[in-house]
Order: sequence, then structure tokens, then C-alpha cells
Amino acid sequence: MSQEAVPVDPHETLYLPMRRRFSSEYVTTPEGTRELRIFFGIKEITIDEPDLLSFGEALLKQDQFMAGSATTWSAGEPYPWERVRELLEALLSEDILSREAPSASPESDQHERFLAEEARRDAPTEPLWWNPDCPQVMERLVGEPLELGFIEAVVPVHRVAHPALDAEGRHIGEMNVFPDAMRMKLPTEWRACPYPGSRYRDDAMMNLTALRAMTRHWKPVLQETLAIRAEFLRRYSLLPDGSWRVGDLHAVCCAVLALPTLLLMRANAPVANGALDPVLSSLFRVTDGVRMVMSYLLARTEQPMTYDSPITAAELYRVSEHENQFLSSRGVCAGPPHMVEEFFATLLDGKPVEGAATPDTAWAAEIPTAVDYGLLGLQLYALQSTLWIRMCRTYERVRTALLEVEDEPGGVLGRLRERVELDWQLLQLSGMDQPPLREWGEARRIEMYERAQQGMRGFREDTRLRFQDAFIPAGDDVDETARLRLRELIHSRAGAPSGARGDVLDAVADAIAGFLAIERSALHALEETQRQVNALLQRPHPARKLSVVDLSLNHRLRTGTIRALPYLLDVLRDELGITAQAFEN
Repeated sequence: MSQEAVPVDPHETLYLPMRRRFSSEYVTTPEGTRELRIFFGIKEITIDEPDLLSFGEALLKQDQFMAGSATTWSAGEPYPWERVRELLEALLSEDILSREAPSASPESDQHERFLAEEARRDAPTEPLWWNPDCPQVMERLVGEPLELGFIEAVVPVHRVAHPALDAEGRHIGEMNVFPDAMRMKLPTEWRACPYPGSRYRDDAMMNLTALRAMTRHWKPVLQETLAIRAEFLRRYSLLPDGSWRVGDLHAVCCAVLALPTLLLMRANAPVANGALDPVLSSLFRVTDGVRMVMSYLLARTEQPMTYDSPITAAELYRVSEHENQFLSSRGVCAGPPHMVEEFFATLLDGKPVEGAATPDTAWAAEIPTAVDYGLLGLQLYALQSTLWIRMCRTYERVRTALLEVEDEPGGVLGRLRERVELDWQLLQLSGMDQPPLREWGEARRIEMYERAQQGMRGFREDTRLRFQDAFIPAGDDVDETARLRLRELIHSRAGAPSGARGDVLDAVADAIAGFLAIERSALHALEETQRQVNALLQRPHPARKLSVVDLSLNHRLRTGTIRALPYLLDVLRDELGITAQAFEN
């Protein structure tokens, strides 16, 4: 019998085994109501009844208590026992209260499962790195080679450096390496998180190995943060009250990540894999955490934030704590609260580093180039991820058409419908099955792209590229020929059905041909931006054209991850044996 099924007796002792996980704040709602919000890991308790505010405040102070004593937590007359019992039983049902005294548990079941999965995981036994081995590495990962000069169009710049090793033998992306198939099995010390707040004794452990590296290099990390921040603010201004725009904070994080990436990826005298200064790898890790929070805020549709929404260091910490951004399935943020707050103050407020002279680093002169690299990376990311959003729209059109007619078991329409439904389930996990979320996501990418252009050195207003233009099909003979040819091929694979079934196949062909036309248009913008990246890194641009097959490698690199993405043209290939390809011209 569960602990909440037994009525609470006023004489029994109840425990708050994770009291240090609590955090709280008072909020005044738009209606003027004062609420106490208590955060407990991923759970949130809202108390909006004025006479229960003192109950909530008292609860936050308890490690254990006799149930009946909670009637005295009132600011006035004692609460009726029946009312208190109802509250306590609700807290028991949510596993916030417990009838059992807490016991120390060095490792949770979740962490044990994680370690077991790690032990079984296929992992490379030698380091894999893009520069200069991109064709061989990509072929090993997905069966298709890719020229180094196209890597940023496939893997976002903010993730390119993940699999590289620093001079201490650690992946720059630590446990977050993308693609995961490049992550080696490296010795890592784990520990339950002792910090108060959402991370306290979470089932996922914290990476003590990474924390020790961060601590060793902490002041130089802060100094490099200030240097990149200064270069970024030569190009962009803060809001009048001194706060940051959410989108600009995301962009400056990408600029920080671009510095070690630039040093590793440039054509001339690149830093060898395994030789990157640990200051830069530590800088990458701590900044990437902020980037992920900003990405979350820009994607969030509840309490939505646009590119220009203001954010302060205090608000960043509040969001990270109360919206569980310190948590992940592979481990919680290992940074002690005082280090997290210090980094936020350095990055957002420009807080000087105490007791340390500004170092003369070998990479200081590369910071302006790194900021350009990060901004070009944002433009590529905005273009590439918007293509996926457009593909989701096409999936919806195809799915709608297929649902309108029945097909015999094992028939072409049935196979297509079954496959599209499987892919649709993946889209539902991301929320991209919902038109409002797609529209919101694309609007944020428009802001990201156009703002990133403005910060480039040498930018001129008369050379600005309109984001939407990249997704306008040419509408020429090539597009029309492709549409008719796709109709013909799909009909031939389906036995040339007529009537309603033929109409459905035409609708499917037209939807996919429409997406191919959009891809063809977007390839021009993607390749031109990639060409700028290659010029910046002083490496040759590939002789051939960028293709949609190249772009699809990003989807294939995600296979087996929790954010796997379906690819529409794989449906044609796998179910009908039709291979579709698009190039800029």
C-alpha cells in the first residue's frame, strides 16, 4: 500500500528528506494576488490562499516534524486538523514528504542504470576529430563522407568542438558530445550533488572530474569571458537599463564557444586534437550551459521570450534554478552556486576578476575572428533548423493526404501512412507537430539570423540578406519538372492507381516536390554562408555543390539520441525506392 493511501495520524512523524532541494519565491500575479511558489526539483507548489502562506514558509524549514504540529504553522488561529491532513497527504502523494527517515544513498538507481548503459555503449577507442579527417570520420559515423569545408552547414558551430580532446585528455563537450558516437569512454568521478536547490541529491550525479578542471582554471576562464564580452559589445549594445537581450546573450555564448572551435578548425596552424589549453575547454563547458538556457528560453512558448526580451544575471540564475536547467539525464551541473553566480556576473555584468592580472594569451588576437565565426555559425544554424521546420509542415501535408483514403493491407498507401505515422511520433516529441510552435520557432530564427548579420565586421545595411528570401522557391522549369517526375515515379511504384488513390499520391508528390524546391532555394544561402566560413578559416571551399544529402547527415548523426529527427526524403527511399536529390542550381 502506498504511503499516501493510509490517512495521516497527527501523532506520526513525517520527513522532508530533500528539504535542501527546496527553493521559493513570492510572485504577484497580473490580477494582484500574492503567491508563494515553492520549487522542488521538477515539481512546483503554488500557494495562493493568504492564510496558507505561513504554512508554506514553515514547511521550508522542516527536516522532520510531528504531523499534528503543522496545525500551529498558521499566522493566526491554528489550522483545523482536517485541512492540514489534506495538505500533508497531498505532499506525501507527490513524494515531497515521506513517512520514512532518509538514508544516505551514494548512488541512485538512475545513476546505476546510466553507468550500466555507459559500460555497454559502443564507443571509439581512439580519438576521432574533424580537422582534417572529416571525410573519413563522417563515413565511419553515417556511411557517407563529407568534405571539411561543409562541416558547419551540417554540424552547428556551437557543437563542432564537442568531440575534440583538450590537453588534459577530456572531451571539450564532456558528457554532452555531439555526435555521441564520437564520445570515448573516459574515466570520470561522480558524486551526489550537495548544493541546495533543484540539484540537491538528484538521481543524476555531478561530474566531479570536470568540476576539478574548472576550479583549477577558474580565474583565467573569467578573464577570457571578459575579453570576448568586450569584443561582442563593440558590435552590439545592451538595453538602456544595462540588461541583455536574451537573443544577444545566446549570441555572445556562441561567440565564446567559437574561440576554441576556431583554434581547432582553422586551416593554418590549427591546435592539434589533444592539445587545446584547458582554460579554453573549461570556458567552453561553462558557457555552453548558459547557451542551452538561452536556447530553452527562446523556444519556450509559456511565458514566451523573444530575441529582445531583457534578462539579468539574477533572472538567469532564477530561471536555471526554478525551471530545472541545472538538471540533465547524464548529470547535474557541477558548479557550486557561488561559482555559477560569479560567472553570470562576469558574463552579463562585466564584473572584474579580483586578484588576477589580465593574461597575455596566444589566442587574444583571434577573438574578433572568433566572434565572426560564431555569428556566421548562427546564420547557418538558423537556416538549417528552419529547413527542418519547413519539412515538418510538409510532413503534416503528406500525413493529412494519406489519412483521407484507405488502402489494402500491404499496399503503397498503407506503407506510406504507417511510416509517416512513425515519423510523426518523433515530431510530436519535439512539439513541431503543432503549427503555433513551428511559427514561433521560425520567428525566433529570423531574429537570430538578421541580428547575427548586423554584428559581422564590415557589415553594410545595403548588403543585408532577408532571411525569408532563402526559402522562396524559384518556381522555374526545374521545380515543375521535378514535381511532374516525382508524380510519375510514385504512381509507377504504386501500380498507377486512379481515382481517389491517385489523387492522394499526387498530393503526396506535390507536397514533397514543394519541399525539395524550398531546399533547393535554401541551399544557395547555406552554401554562400559556408563559403564565408571557409574564407574566414582560410581553408578551400569544396569543388562540388552542397546538396540536401549533405544536410540530411545532421539527421542521421542524431539517430539513437533522445532528439532524433526524421527525414522526409528517407520515406521515399525506404518505402518506394525513390532517391530524391536537390542542389542549389
